[in-house]
Amino acid sequence: MQSHISDIVLSLSGRDKDEIMIVIKEDDDYIYLANGKGRRAENPKRKKRKHVAYQGACDEWTKQRLFVNGRLTNSEIRKALAIFKQDAPDKGDLSPQSN
Repeated sequence: MQSHISDIVLSLSGRDKDEIMIVIKEDDDYIYLANGKGRRAENPKRKKRKHVAYQGACDEWTKQRLFVNGRLTNSEIRKALAIFKQDAPDKGDLSPQSN
């Protein structure tokens, strides 16, 4: 599944490998990611789509905030990721599914 703005993704490569992040912007080949801590909203990580794995959608409030305002604060990004981690079925095991 292809990731879009406001989706939660897992980085598969690079120094941020195995970190969950939120997609805050996208263009044809790249998505721009932030986690509110090491990778802040002011300086999002540009990553090719093939280097991330879709994990799920963020909560509805965060999604609406991103689409209405066009941006999220770092605090809002951290809260969205914390909510996602709480609601994740495996609670902590966010590695991509392998056969």
